[in-house]
Amino acid sequence: MRLGLRSKALEELIGGYEPGKIYHFYGHAGTGKTHLACYHPLSALSPRLTEAMRNDERIIAVIYSCDGSFDWGRFFDIYGGGFEERPELKRFVQVVRPVDFDHQHSLIVKTLPAFLESRGLTPVFIAVDPMTSFYRIEFMTTKDARRRISIALQRTGQLEEQLSVLKAIAEKYDCPVAVTNWLKANHTNEDQPWYREFGGGKGFEFYPSVSVRLEEVYKRPKIVKATVTKHRFGEEGRSCYFAIDCMGVRDLNEEEKRLVEKLEKKIGGESP
Repeated sequence: MRLGLRSKALEELIGGYEPGKIYHFYGHAGTGKTHLACYHPLSALSPRLTEAMRNDERIIAVIYSCDGSFDWGRFFDIYGGGFEERPELKRFVQVVRPVDFDHQHSLIVKTLPAFLESRGLTPVFIAVDPMTSFYRIEFMTTKDARRRISIALQRTGQLEEQLSVLKAIAEKYDCPVAVTNWLKANHTNEDQPWYREFGGGKGFEFYPSVSVRLEEVYKRPKIVKATVTKHRFGEEGRSCYFAIDCMGVRDLNEEEKRLVEKLEKKIGGESP
């Protein structure tokens, strides 16, 4: 089941969430990562979960909220739909909150496959948001340079293992997976390869089928630029703009489109 997006521009850019693929969104805080990795897909799943409830199917969506940012209240306010009218649909969604990196690693690599197998459950969507949260905290709070290198080697290897398990589950059960990541502070070097823009190691270069960089270009209104940096079955380098407000992620209105046009002219060297 291909999951759609609430924004037409994003839908055209990404093509929806295709079963069996991993989608990777990365950017600074406030650029819509949780919306794209968690809220949008759950909203799109509402009809499927309603059908599952009616037919008593054993399916589940799993959300790993590694920084605790997933909020049911926020989701209901913005994307309620079938969930708001039928709160019992939440029984098909499990929100898991790891407490540290080791807990996250164990949950994804060991607990998730065993849980699905033992309960006879079929996952229809899995998200890990943000996947590098605990790794970044551990790395940034370690002062000793040698210890930092050790952490980087160990944790990036474990992140690659987590991605490999998620990829295997996505292919086995034919379900989409979304993971999020943060931009590095020094990501502004235009000559660097796209996969050096974020932390977490080379696993994020190889396992996702689609990678999308998110950048805030305006604060009020909040406008975000989404750029496809990797797409195994589509054109790379394409971009679109979307807005985030009290109603969540949406397409730009006419005034916001004019703001973006001025911005692009300025970047291109023309007077706005």
